[in-house]
Amino acid sequence: MLSRLRFTLFLPLAVLLGCASVPTPPVTGSSYTPIGGDYVITVAAGTANASIFTGDLAVAGSTVSGVLRYNNPGKICVPGSQDIAFSGNFGNNVLTLTSAAFVSSVATLTINLPLGGNSSGQQVASGTAVITGGTCALASTTAQALYLPSLAGTWSGTVAGPSSGSASVVLTESPADADGQFPITGAVSFTSSTQSACNFSIPVSSPVSGLISGGNIEFANASSTISVTGNATVNPATFDISLNLPAPAPSNCNGDYVGTLTN
Repeated sequence: MLSRLRFTLFLPLAVLLGCASVPTPPVTGSSYTPIGGDYVITVAAGTANASIFTGDLAVAGSTVSGVLRYNNPGKICVPGSQDIAFSGNFGNNVLTLTSAAFVSSVATLTINLPLGGNSSGQQVASGTAVITGGTCALASTTAQALYLPSLAGTWSGTVAGPSSGSASVVLTESPADADGQFPITGAVSFTSSTQSACNFSIPVSSPVSGLISGGNIEFANASSTISVTGNATVNPATFDISLNLPAPAPSNCNGDYVGTLTN
């Protein structure tokens, strides 16, 4: 089944993305092996204490380790850019992760396996979270883990705005870096069916580059011709594309371009 993605561009252009097909993890009897990769773990969703852990989890045997970052906008107790190491294990369909100390706090995340598909086709699992000690302390509460598959691939489709036409985005996603974020590079092109002066292409030879951090996507090219931000925690994923075409591109090419792209 094709994943579909709705996106919005700002200034001239077109483009992009969506969630890739979700792999099915191996299940042997009652033993489930979680998928390694990009995760968003939401704590106390829908409450005043709602917060998220985001980053990479690696699976080796029955152990899991990774680097996550903590964002709690209701009570900022730790910088959102601070790396927090986690380690743990899984068995009997339960994954338990415990953090290293951060600002004198320790987080314990318990996820009930297996991951299962929700109404949006995403892979999620419920659980609990508790943070003891320090300024980030939080009583035991609900948690939900969302697995985000790789966004690598070619995404294409039609878009409409000041000019209508076809958009294509090619993304390559690398393994997580030391901060638990996933480097990406890519190429972007737009071919207008109404105004050829609005055509634009950033080829693979001069790619856009950036990072995926949890569900947040940010990438740009070195000349600042184009920058992209996106949110992959929703399906279809949403993207904002900002393109600054150099002269002599006509000003009437500038504006919002909206459409769906598929892989």
